[in-house]
Amino acid sequence: MDSIIITRELLGAGPTALGDAKGIVLSCPSRSAERQVQQELPEELIDALDQVDEEGR
Repeated sequence: MDSIIITRELLGAGPTALGDAKGIVLSCPSRSAERQVQQELPEELIDALDQVDEEGR
């Protein structure tokens, strides 16, 4: 979060600065593990809900 705020300040306070800053920070190669977790979590939640639903039938 701090990285996004600092990057936004460096970009200026324009109307798209926050979105641009988020894109810059989250697309950084050093954040690849974090991106992978963020992509996998919803899939794992959906799988868990499907399993609970199947067990309830």
